[in-house]
Amino acid sequence: EIQAEIPEKWQLQPFLEVGYKEVDEEKVIDDFFGQNASPKVELLDNGKNYNYDNKQLIIMENGIITFFDKQNKKSDEQITKNQAIKMAQDFMQSHGGIPKDAEINSIVYDEKSNGYLVQYVRNYDGFFIANSYIDILTTPLGVKSYYQCWLKAYGYKGKQRAVISPLIAVLRVSEELKEHDSTVITDLKQGFYSRFYDAKRWEATPVWKVQLKSGDIYYINAYTGELEQ
Repeated sequence: EIQAEIPEKWQLQPFLEVGYKEVDEEKVIDDFFGQNASPKVELLDNGKNYNYDNKQLIIMENGIITFFDKQNKKSDEQITKNQAIKMAQDFMQSHGGIPKDAEINSIVYDEKSNGYLVQYVRNYDGFFIANSYIDILTTPLGVKSYYQCWLKAYGYKGKQRAVISPLIAVLRVSEELKEHDSTVITDLKQGFYSRFYDAKRWEATPVWKVQLKSGDIYYINAYTGELEQ
């Protein structure tokens, strides 16, 4: 069953050149701990681990940021999806700002924390870039974790090429799920999928994103029809 809007037209796509985005380490530390904080520092392979009070901040050389609020308080209260979105937005605003090209990708209930995992994905020229994202775990007690892997987009690479139709992408996912009795597709969209490489720049591949009601997401290579994830 397809509950998503099926695009009647789709665009030719080239590859998209991307790379890790550098971050200002001192500014990130100030944003998450405050300007007068003196966190303990532990060297990691290709990064640093900072601890201050009940907070942990990991900054990798490739610009990936991970934050944990490790207080063990619990709450039986509930928050709504709208409250979770507001909480995530406020947290980003006070911790470096909301990237102008960010858009909400998913909001998933987290039973363990009684909250929601809010994910933002990067948008470039109207296309999403999968694996360029921010995850924020919001709970009745506030934000418990934050993960940022925000890739830099350098621009298109190579010639525009024809892509498969969205229905071919749906059929490819159907083959993957042939043992299931039924599948409900809630989102069908063109974008780019990027693996991670030990390099300054690399090429992200055009894909069709096929999202299921269960929350599972499949990325189908828009050139070959092969499953990327």
